[in-house]
Amino acid sequence: MIMVDLLAALCAGSALGLFGVLALRGAAARPADARIRELAAPNVPVGTHRALSSREVMRRPSSVVPFLREALESSERAARWEREIEQAGLKLRVGEYVLGRALVALAAAFVVLAIGRSGAALVVALPAAGIAFMLPAYWLRHLGGRRTGQVSKQLPEAVTLIASAMKAGFAFQYGIGMVAEQMEPPTSEEFARVMADLNVGASVEEALYAMLARVDSEDMNLVVTAVLIQRQSGGNLAEILETVGETMRERERLTGEVKTMTAQQRFSGTVLTLWPVAILVLFSLVNWHQTKLLFTTNIGLVLISAAAVGQLLGYYTIRRILDIDI
Repeated sequence: MIMVDLLAALCAGSALGLFGVLALRGAAARPADARIRELAAPNVPVGTHRALSSREVMRRPSSVVPFLREALESSERAARWEREIEQAGLKLRVGEYVLGRALVALAAAFVVLAIGRSGAALVVALPAAGIAFMLPAYWLRHLGGRRTGQVSKQLPEAVTLIASAMKAGFAFQYGIGMVAEQMEPPTSEEFARVMADLNVGASVEEALYAMLARVDSEDMNLVVTAVLIQRQSGGNLAEILETVGETMRERERLTGEVKTMTAQQRFSGTVLTLWPVAILVLFSLVNWHQTKLLFTTNIGLVLISAAAVGQLLGYYTIRRILDIDI
């Protein structure tokens, strides 16, 4: 009963904390025109043109909590987290992301302490909290990588659409607008942000570099490099983009063949990782009286922790071996 009450109180406290953060977030939201007035710079001389990006115009504070906002605004790590959040396509502030990771770590530590109820549980709770604190970061990178992969798959079609628009006599910016209107997310979202950057005064180079920072892939790097070189040295951009599109399609075909040939090995790695967990669940259901010793004794907690770390390292090693770059 004590463990159930503790977990219930923890869940209720976390829910109230998140509700408070969301309430403060809504109260602190400012419209875009107020942000534009702030960036309009009364100290900038009249006649001086300052190019703004849509990120500057629509940027929100890192946190609604004053002391946390001041700490994050001057942190390079916070800037990296903000970039990763943008790459994942999430509508989160950096402060909300940090508080979420802290709540997950606190919850993991409380769960270990509630189950173990011993000195060894306190020793295990600290690394468990550290691992739980890092899990949202890996989840965020996973979302960013998946979103980048989706953009890379749609990029050949987007490049072909821009090249077709240019062959029809339209400008490069018009082709970007067509991609933003006619393509599916997330590619349409990224090109829409490029159009927003151009509309608020950013140059084509700045807008493309910003998109490359959000979608850090070889395919996007190839497209941006080709466009920037053509703008400096000249040439037929439509033909260049068609060639780039064909190159990306060929690379995608080779990547699909490699994934097909390594599918069995990747499945084996997943099975080897999940099989011990399934066995542990089965033993817990059949004979909990003996299995609970792994969670209520010092040596059991040590063995469970060592097994979990070994399984994660094994799964990561297999995935890294099968991650073949083309």
